Amino acid sequence: MNLFDLHCDTALEIYRRKESIYNNSCHVSLEKADNIDKYYQVMAIWGDRSLSDEECFSEFVSARSYLENELKSHALPFYPSTGETDKRRFYLSVEDARLLCGDISRLDYLYNSGVRLIIPVWGGSSHIGGAFDTDEGLTEFGKDVVKRSFELGIASDVSHSSLKTARDIFNIAEKYGKPIIASHSCSFSVCAHPRNLNDDQFKIIKELGGIVGLSFCRKHLDPDGNCDIYTIIKHLDHYLELGGEDMVCMGADMDGTDLPDGISGIGNAEYIYEHLDKEFGSLLADKITFNNAYNFFNKYIER
Repeated sequence: MNLFDLHCDTALEIYRRKESIYNNSCHVSLEKADNIDKYYQVMAIWGDRSLSDEECFSEFVSARSYLENELKSHALPFYPSTGETDKRRFYLSVEDARLLCGDISRLDYLYNSGVRLIIPVWGGSSHIGGAFDTDEGLTEFGKDVVKRSFELGIASDVSHSSLKTARDIFNIAEKYGKPIIASHSCSFSVCAHPRNLNDDQFKIIKELGGIVGLSFCRKHLDPDGNCDIYTIIKHLDHYLELGGEDMVCMGADMDGTDLPDGISGIGNAEYIYEHLDKEFGSLLADKITFNNAYNFFNKYIER
């Protein structure tokens, strides 16, 4: 099987633990992914709320360098150095743009560092805007960040956004003719958690030509956190009912959350695929686990 996953926090975790990308105590490692034919992974570096904005930027620089050195030590490409025959490919995302510290020029630095996705907010309020746990939208600086990201070729990711922030991002995307990503978001209709996407948001992302990665976070899958592979399928079912056949992907949030029963990490990829194949058939299972994300990145990210 092939897997293209839109979100994990492994890059920061291996940096903090000083562990190898090949063999580690995390959900994701090259060794655990050995049974996957093609494995493409978006690695997010997130802004720890216990750190200042400037400390988050410094940690991003260090974690990004650590990841690049780890990949090089195993002769693996670090985006944008990729090729059609890559069996392993890693993209970089920033989760919480407050590390810009009010300096819009840092977006150019992020782009030149390989960042191709950005989640403007994570939690609470910042100089960027309001996250899902607020009733605030983007600040004027936050709107400039989204606009400049589009100009550079960095996709905006509405996972973690408040309703108002997401609406602001949608409006800017429509004006720029750009698609939107929700890298790791479950369905609000299935589980009414404020981090999840409502049906209208999902439809707007679809209309804009974007993709949505399904998170494996327990509290986003089920109100009581009681979940397994069949809970994941419930969310996929609903997204498919909304016309998401060509846009629903995996965005498991491994190394950033507690995983559902029966799933301990990337080593369970075949287990997940087998259940999707049984439920939806191989054509749709292939779209969800790889092809939808691959087609989107080929069209909008690869340059």
